[in-house]
Amino acid sequence: MRVHHTSRRWRAAASASLAAAIALTASGCGSGSNDGGGSAGGDKPFIALSNGFIGNGWRQTMIAKFEASAAKAQSDGLIGKFKVVNAPGENSATEQVAQIKSLLLQKPDALLIDPASPTALKPVIQQACDAGIKVVVFDSAIDAPCAHVLLNSFKDWATAAAEPLVKGIGGKGTVIVSRGVVGSQPEEEMYKTTQEILAANPDVKVAATVNGMCDGAKAQKAVLGVLSSVPKVDGVIGCGDGYGVAQAFTTAGKPIPALTFETNGRALKYWQDSKLDNGSVAVMSDPGQSVAALWEAIDLLDGKDIPKELTFPIVLVEQKDVAAWAGALKPDEYAAWPWTQDLFRKQVEAVKTGGAPVQPPIPTAAG
Repeated sequence: MRVHHTSRRWRAAASASLAAAIALTASGCGSGSNDGGGSAGGDKPFIALSNGFIGNGWRQTMIAKFEASAAKAQSDGLIGKFKVVNAPGENSATEQVAQIKSLLLQKPDALLIDPASPTALKPVIQQACDAGIKVVVFDSAIDAPCAHVLLNSFKDWATAAAEPLVKGIGGKGTVIVSRGVVGSQPEEEMYKTTQEILAANPDVKVAATVNGMCDGAKAQKAVLGVLSSVPKVDGVIGCGDGYGVAQAFTTAGKPIPALTFETNGRALKYWQDSKLDNGSVAVMSDPGQSVAALWEAIDLLDGKDIPKELTFPIVLVEQKDVAAWAGALKPDEYAAWPWTQDLFRKQVEAVKTGGAPVQPPIPTAAG
């Protein structure tokens, strides 16, 4: 990371942002923290997490997994304090920048960021690096060379969502494409991959493209809005919103096509009970990335050598694994790999050596 520079300009910018950050908090910015016995100035590190969007179940699971692991790391004496702040709104980079500037005033040792934009956060991330803060961006690539990046392969995600479905409908038919959080780097990469797969299968026609935000309720409304104009649908290629899409088809009185299900307990139980075997799949990125990012921050603060970019495995649930995952998850809980510090370090070695990725175990009981 960059060496700390005492800069009047940085101090002025940070001070000016405080009023904006206070206003942001007053407007409904959610946050959680645990000061425990530690403090920002103590001998144990202060870890802060900035989340650019909290409006779907995946993000909520991501935060819950981080808070549980951070609390355990705190009780184990690995960190002294942690804080989570969730930006309000629909993935607003402007709101997240104000949020991060407020966090910088609290002088964390490490800052974890699930970003609203791959480019707009670059200046504030550089401010953090210049202040000597270790920055770990997860769940997205970022245009900020000083940051470490931990992410899933969004190309793998989009490929696993589309290819089994296209194969399941026999390589021909009519589909709807349900896009994710439009404007984010992951969604841009995923949509490009989906378009490439569809271009390679010219007998599959796209009847409509909607914005489901990777959220079942939003996708249900969006898909229901176009079903009356689409006589027949063989599949809906989504980013983990199939349960909501299934409800849209049921409401419209139409047969349920091949779907890309959410990886939460409710969707997987529905898939299991409905006995759909038509090319459907459940795949999403791993909300446990936030926990892996926590371990990365701790190791960076400890001086360990970690590549600037780490790619971790997505969560893919195939037909054969539906029952195991469905039995392990609460209805609103999303499937997440249980990254321990040991598993994290093994995956880092796999990235360094080009070895096979670590495959964490499927949890055996809801936690």
